[in-house]
Parts: sequence; structure tokens; C-alpha cells
Amino acid sequence: MGNFLNIINSDKHFYDSNEFSNHNYMKCLEGAFYSSELKNHFEGRVKLFDIDNLDDTLKYIYLIECRTQDGIYSGFFRIPQKVLDLVNQDRCKVIFSYEAEGDFNVNYFNGWYYLTCKGREEEIKFSNFYIFHCELNCEKNNETPVNFFVSTHHFDNLSFEVNKIASNNGHRELDKFDYDFYLKNIKDIDIDSKSKHFLCYLRNCGRDHRRALACYFQHHKLWENNNISFLKFSYTPKLESKIPTSVLPKKYWNNYEETVNLPIVEIDTQNIDNKDGFDTSFSGNWKHYQETYLSVVSETMYSPENITPFECNFFSEKICKPLINLHPFILMSTPYSLQKLRKFGFKTFDGFIDESYDKEKDHLKRTEMIFDELDKFRNKSDKELKDWWKEILPILEHNQKTFMSMGNRKTNKIKLLENIYD
Repeated sequence: MGNFLNIINSDKHFYDSNEFSNHNYMKCLEGAFYSSELKNHFEGRVKLFDIDNLDDTLKYIYLIECRTQDGIYSGFFRIPQKVLDLVNQDRCKVIFSYEAEGDFNVNYFNGWYYLTCKGREEEIKFSNFYIFHCELNCEKNNETPVNFFVSTHHFDNLSFEVNKIASNNGHRELDKFDYDFYLKNIKDIDIDSKSKHFLCYLRNCGRDHRRALACYFQHHKLWENNNISFLKFSYTPKLESKIPTSVLPKKYWNNYEETVNLPIVEIDTQNIDNKDGFDTSFSGNWKHYQETYLSVVSETMYSPENITPFECNFFSEKICKPLINLHPFILMSTPYSLQKLRKFGFKTFDGFIDESYDKEKDHLKRTEMIFDELDKFRNKSDKELKDWWKEILPILEHNQKTFMSMGNRKTNKIKLLENIYD
């Protein structure tokens, strides 16, 4: 195979087969697998093959691009026999790409594999199966012959894109917004222009911790004097009727109904009709960062008992935004997320912000600790906040440079694919 990627098109057996498939799968090479840095590295060296027109001298990848974890489970036994024959001859690797999400329960998969696949190991060489996933502990927790690859898709793809923007005069046009993205540097920061405490984008608001955060903002009437959006996408009548008591302190329960009845709050989407259908990667007006002291980042995962208790760490584009835009942050995510972030080389803001919440495994207690820090932050004087900003400028610059350096290296995913048949 060399450095070519010979991909067998799986659309016939997955994406195109029925309505269920459209919900659980994407078209081959149109999902997270074939990301910007991969396209650049393998430019001119990716070939898509029809299953009925294969070359007997080549080795292949059978790529299945998954929208949901259900797509992985149902996909194991929808793979055509012709592909399985190649798998058993070591001429094909099956790759389930589920790289944009972090909700795959590897502990459950271990049990499912034992009950469902263990008895078929004589007929299927599962060691030639790969699952690419963004949950950072998935490889460590895997107990099966199937290969789990920890994908850092969001870091890899966005850092590559940021470097492209840097080479294009630091500018990218955003066709759905009334502003464009500009890559700024530390000299562009005007500390004196800061007057608002928080910047927070709440867009997909169906998750409990985001509804809890909205209750905090509502309780303290923070919508108008900060840069906060609350688009309420994924709100459903079932969700609206249920207070997220597992993550919301009782003090804020009375505010929940108020947030349900609250109209959506917009800061940059007023001219967008489909408010759940836009790319958020580079949306974020520099003005919003200039005016505010702190990003409140509500990551995708927060209380994942259904995944792997206290060992679910997943970084999406949400944490990338303050890293790129030279902004300090408090991170509403799963336990030990800040610790994982530091392992990537980033610096956080312990001291001025008490980051001990990162080690708290009780989700309700962690929310209380985060809200306490937000309270303390709001009670700081402008002088204290501005003095703090002067101190953290080197950290902000370090984080941006660290993020951009990721886009200048050969990613682990590229290294794996270069040597997948060795």
C-alpha cells in the first residue's frame, strides 16, 4: 500500500441502504476521518474503490463513517463477506470513524464484544478492525482484540486550519455571519476595553449542564451585561418538564422554569435562519473577546455515567476557541479535563481561579464549585481583573502558540495510516 490510502466505498452497505443508515452513517470520506490535515498530507494519494472492482495486488481500508455509536454496534455485522475475506487475509483494515464525539462507552463495548463477537473470532479476524474515537481514555480501557485509536480530531483539524488562516493574512470569511474571523496576536489585546465578565456560547442546550449554566445566568440576570448566547437548540418538551437536579444546585431550581420560558438570547446569530445548522469552529466575533474577561466553556460531556464514570475526557471545538482567541477560561466538563489539557502542553489559570473543581467527581458538587468561582470572579473589581489580565498575557500567548504548533506536525492519525499495513 505504501503511502496511498486505498479506500473501499462503504456507502452501498451503510449510508445508502435505508433511512436508519442515513441517521447513523455519513457518506464515505465526508465525515471526520478525511479531515483537512489528512487531505493535505495524502493529496493525490487517496483512491476510492468500488467493492466490485478491486485490485488483487492491493491492500485496502474499508471505511465506515459513523454519526452515532449505534452505527458502530450495528455496523459490525453489516460488513459484506467480500470485505471480511480480505480482512481475514490481512489485505484490509476495517475502520469505524467516530471522531467528532466522545460518548462511546468502551466498558459496555467490552461486554458486548464478549457476548456478541467472541464466539466468531475463528471466522473474523477482529484484530484488523479499528475504532477511531475522540474519548481520550478509550484505548486504555479497551479489553478486546479490536484496535481503539484515540483521535484528537478537533485539535488536529482546527490547528491545521488556523495555520492556513495565518498564511492567508490571518483572515477567513464567514458567509453566515456579519463578521469574519481574524487571527489575532497578543499585541491586539486592549485590556482597557474590557468591561464585561463573561463570554459564553450556549447553542446546543439540550445537555443538563448547559441548562444548569443557563439557570445560573438567569438567577443573576447576566444576559444583558455579558456576551452570552442561549439558542436553546435541542430543547424538547420532555427536557423542559424536567429540572436537571443531578447537576443543578437547589438554589437555582426556581430559575429553571424561567429559562424554559425565556426567548432565545443571541449575540451573533440574528441573521442566521437555521440556528442549529452552522459551523461553530471559527464563529466568534473578536469584539466579544475584547469586551470580556473570561470564557465560560461548556464542553460536550459533563456527567457521563453512561460512558465510563470519571474517565471520560473529550475536547471539541469549544475549548479550542479561547485557546485560539487568546482568552482565559473556566471549563465546565468532566473530571480531570484541565489535567488532560495540561498534558497537551496548555496552561490554565489556577490561583486567580480555584481549579480544584477539576478533580471533583460528584457532578452536583463540581457544578457548585464552578458556580462559586463564577461568583468570586463577578465580585472582583475592574482593577483586579485588569491587573490579572496583564499577568496572564504570557499564558494566553503560550496557549495560542501551543495550539498552532499542533497544526505544523505530523499527527498520530497520519502516522498510523502511513504504517497501518506494516
